[in-house]
Amino acid sequence: MTEQFYQENTYPSDPSIWTGIIEIEDFNTNYPNQKRMDNQIAGIKESNQIKEREKYKHMTLEELKEMKLISNTNGRPLSSLTDEKWQKEFNIRKLFITPYAKNIKKLKGNGFGEYGKHDETQGTYYGRTNWQEYCRFINDVLKNIRSGQIDYCYYIYQIEELLKFHFDNLRTRYCDGYWEVWLD
Repeated sequence: MTEQFYQENTYPSDPSIWTGIIEIEDFNTNYPNQKRMDNQIAGIKESNQIKEREKYKHMTLEELKEMKLISNTNGRPLSSLTDEKWQKEFNIRKLFITPYAKNIKKLKGNGFGEYGKHDETQGTYYGRTNWQEYCRFINDVLKNIRSGQIDYCYYIYQIEELLKFHFDNLRTRYCDGYWEVWLD
């Protein structure tokens, strides 16, 4: 991939991606500076992603759903979803995510022994609420991916929640009914 840009002379015209500290290895004609080439390729990809996002910035989620650019649900994926379709949808959905502040590291599910009355049975329930279980799941996934592991999500809204913590470096792969998630 790195050689492709240099062999085919497909340099982008955007000068903002050609930045960095010039090192003596940059002038070596026998061995190209792989680090600089990787940075330039990453800049090209990022520039292309920004252009892609600009196309959809003015639209609402409902309009994107009507155009079938994103799934009609935030829950389970459609049976026709592929990883290629998901990656496009993932980038579009990122437009509508507002990341949490950097000091927020996990979801807070207050208390572990909340209780309440159920209207039909009038019994008292002791245990974790659905929100507390959801917080535990998201925090567990965050712990795993921050330690360099791959974890799994089963609903789109879970991935959107993770994006609020790791907007720039969360990566996903759709695998026939679930997603693998990790940090890059």
